Amino acid sequence: MAQLGRWSQDAARRAAALLAVLDEFSRPRVRPAANDEIFFGKQPCLMVIEQHSLCWVSGRLAPRRDGEEWAKELRQLPQLRQATQDGGTGLAKGVALVNAERRQAGQAPIAVQDDHFHVLREGARALRLMQGAVARRMAQAEKADRKAARQIHRRGDGRAKGPAGRAWRRAEQACDAWSAAGQAWAEVGAALRLFTPAGALNTRAQAEAALRAAAPRLAGPSWSKVRRLLGRPQLLTFLDQAHKELSALPVAGELVRAAVRVEGQRRAAEAGCGAGGVAARWGVLLAAGLVLSLSHEAGAQVVALVRGVLRGVWRASSLVECLNSVARMQQGRHRKMTQGLLNLKRLYWNCRPFRTGHRRKHAPYELLGLCLPTQDWWALLRLTPDQLRQQLQQAQSAHDPSPQKVSAQDVAA
Repeated sequence: MAQLGRWSQDAARRAAALLAVLDEFSRPRVRPAANDEIFFGKQPCLMVIEQHSLCWVSGRLAPRRDGEEWAKELRQLPQLRQATQDGGTGLAKGVALVNAERRQAGQAPIAVQDDHFHVLREGARALRLMQGAVARRMAQAEKADRKAARQIHRRGDGRAKGPAGRAWRRAEQACDAWSAAGQAWAEVGAALRLFTPAGALNTRAQAEAALRAAAPRLAGPSWSKVRRLLGRPQLLTFLDQAHKELSALPVAGELVRAAVRVEGQRRAAEAGCGAGGVAARWGVLLAAGLVLSLSHEAGAQVVALVRGVLRGVWRASSLVECLNSVARMQQGRHRKMTQGLLNLKRLYWNCRPFRTGHRRKHAPYELLGLCLPTQDWWALLRLTPDQLRQQLQQAQSAHDPSPQKVSAQDVAA
């Protein structure tokens, strides 16, 4: 066991040296990223993942999780355009510090996207609490009914019907409130989607109007946190980014709008809804498809580009939890988690091809655009940092796709 520990420490030192080179080539390619922290005991670990490739960009044991520590991580991502994260104050302060530095340097700030998973989870929790209140009210009303029936049967006294009637009215009021909240919450869920139920691309103005209309119907203390989260403008950043990326495509705007309509109607059909029914949906598809078909090969390329952009619109940071679970398994096999073990696990994860899903047979580094000399992480450990840097520079000079092009090619495939 002592020899195995020495081998592990030696491999961890090699992994740290190689990761310094790999980070030099991979981190400038990161545009969208999800950030979160995980605790090993009382020590936080700052986790950053690129969402398209699921590349483990950073996993550093830090003394604190305040804004300064998070700013150190974000400064290493010069091309970061969107950070998807939860409501952690330290992470928010770190993004604010980096954005202030970028504005002073005349660079574009990082767009902050609030995590949708936490909002939807809190809303589902509030609905369950209301459902439980309805069940309790119904049980109390049924109990009052039984009591009234016994009094009438035994003594002919019908005065208990009054409390039973009041109990049923309270139960009906609770049921009506639950039904209204459920309908309002369904409207909130539709407002937080990329496409409307009619298949049109959602906008910030439409989503904000829908949220303002639904928020007053989410009344009660159980909905207080949800109402606070729905009022944050960062919740709809993904819509701004989608429109910005689509407008930046180097193709005609008419073709982009037609491809967006086709994609929206396709998603509406999969969801079982459409713009005024099946006939209207097919009419929109026919008109947009005609515009694209008349463009021949350019139309197919525009569809691939639009799907690549829409697929890169991220709304939740829950992908970080995938890496957190991997780190938790590693921690379960050891007494404590060290930076060396994290480095070794990060190298293994980024070099190992996925077995299932749309990333199947591709490794995170490959999806990010890095051409490694080998995908065997154990063989990669035998290289020196200088050898790895030289081979990466040669591969980059020969073939250097940007992350956006890789995403489009992956979607088209």
